[in-house]
Amino acid sequence: MKTYISNLLIIVTLCVAIIGCNKPKKHQLPEAISYNFTPKDTTWKSLSIREKIGQTMIVRAFHKAQVAQFGSIENMMEKYPIGGIFIPYWDYLFTPPRDQVIPTIKNAISDYENASKYPMIVTEDFERGVGSIYNEFTNMPSEMAVGAANNTDLAYKFGNAIAKESNALGVNWLLHPLVDLNMNPLQDLVVERAISDDATRAYPLLKAQIKGMNAQGVVSTIKHFPGDGATIKNQHLITSANNLSISEWNKTFGTMYQKMINEGTPAIMVGHIRFPAYQKEKRNGVFLPASLSEELMVGLLKKKMKFNGIIMSDALNMGGAAGYYKNEIETSLAAFKAGVDMVLWPTLKFMDSLEVRIKRGDIPMSRLDDAVERIWGVREKYGLLQKKKNIFYPISEKETAIIKKNAQEIANSAVTLLTDAIKIPLKPSENKKIAIVNISHENRTNDLRFTQDLLKTKGFDVDTILHNPSFLEWGEKLNFFDKYDKVLVAFENRYFSPLGASLLKDKEALGVWTLGMLPQEKIIAVSYSNPYYVNFYFENAYIGINAYSLDTFSQKAVVNALTGKIPFKGTSPVKLVHEVLK
Repeated sequence: MKTYISNLLIIVTLCVAIIGCNKPKKHQLPEAISYNFTPKDTTWKSLSIREKIGQTMIVRAFHKAQVAQFGSIENMMEKYPIGGIFIPYWDYLFTPPRDQVIPTIKNAISDYENASKYPMIVTEDFERGVGSIYNEFTNMPSEMAVGAANNTDLAYKFGNAIAKESNALGVNWLLHPLVDLNMNPLQDLVVERAISDDATRAYPLLKAQIKGMNAQGVVSTIKHFPGDGATIKNQHLITSANNLSISEWNKTFGTMYQKMINEGTPAIMVGHIRFPAYQKEKRNGVFLPASLSEELMVGLLKKKMKFNGIIMSDALNMGGAAGYYKNEIETSLAAFKAGVDMVLWPTLKFMDSLEVRIKRGDIPMSRLDDAVERIWGVREKYGLLQKKKNIFYPISEKETAIIKKNAQEIANSAVTLLTDAIKIPLKPSENKKIAIVNISHENRTNDLRFTQDLLKTKGFDVDTILHNPSFLEWGEKLNFFDKYDKVLVAFENRYFSPLGASLLKDKEALGVWTLGMLPQEKIIAVSYSNPYYVNFYFENAYIGINAYSLDTFSQKAVVNALTGKIPFKGTSPVKLVHEVLK
């Protein structure tokens, strides 16, 4: 009997132990270590209330319109002493003559700088390099290309190159990198803007990239807290959400943010993103996005995670922040009151309204002082308290050559082979005639002429580039493709092009239908954007490649890898088989 009871106890103990082992592990955040941004310089305390409010504002630099309204930027700054500007490329890039765009931007930045008591904070989004907007500079591969290369030295060079060229334009504060994870293949906003869907892979690459940016004295802003990419919602249109459990968030987004906070990240951009697993407080029955939530900005970021840097809002004219308050000014005021230290794209009237609210006690002066002290601490750390003789840093031809060499190295290391049924290398002796078909929202024929020329130099006959051929028109004449040995299908739909779509629709979908009617041994499918396109639309293609970006460096890497000049080094930074896409 004793033996039976003893054995029974052993079995029960083992069962309890096994059950305990099988319980899902609850992940915790790393220890929060407060990074000190408290400024030694205390002149911020002597600023007027309007000067203090101005430090919290990043205003769009509509230079021509503001000069017309006030007579001069100096007059505008006397009334509205703002601390920072954002360069809206759409207000400069499309104004002829084209060769005067960069001089016009520099002239505008100089105007704001000269009218300001302190160095002007000049911000922009150059996630793929300054050349992704202004062709005088370098159009770098995408963040996801950095993820596919998975090399911290290259990630450092990536951040350093973008920061160096930003400095040349007078931009000293960049609104990136993304600390988002493209966990949901149907997410259309994050996609190749993110390094990966895996926090373990992303973190060291992000850390190295930020280190490269900091080496150029440029302030980085990690975004979009509490983390985008888990759902399919686009915060430009509606409020998005991070729908992870607390444990999963701690393991992924939370760990990345906490480590970066501990390491001294100067600024965090909060998104129009809810975090239901954490939030308890509601407004009109719904959780507020982080950009309007004191619970997330103060309770989680500033207190629990001990973030002493600057919380910046994402643009408050986005749909994800709309509808909670009466209008955009009220939304901006609510965001500031809830914990935003630096408001992105407020109107100048924000200063008037916030001054009134503080003076009548609706918003405490301590909230403004907290924001300005944080901003002053970051200014001090990055040398933005004393004006410099030169705010533009010309890049030498040698430096530009190094940047381009680094960009090519990133692209060469990123290009990823998904399928290969014909055994690369591709040879002109076996597959002489090649057609290129561009499946994309915008017609990328002109961009793909670069690939056409590269293939021609290697001996291939490439006489055709088509854009979204429609099955409705091509169904009876698909024999057009009989004369071609291979058809290179180039996908390219990126962030905002088109807005509000991940999987293909309309003309792009008809293009896939058309090419899908061909024998699949003809198809070389290459995605220069969304990494899920090739596996989803052409899983039977004889060659499948992910290149993540349509810049010239990535196009060259694809052609060189296809023809055997370089090996395929990249590994997929995202899982390509997913329940959503099965």
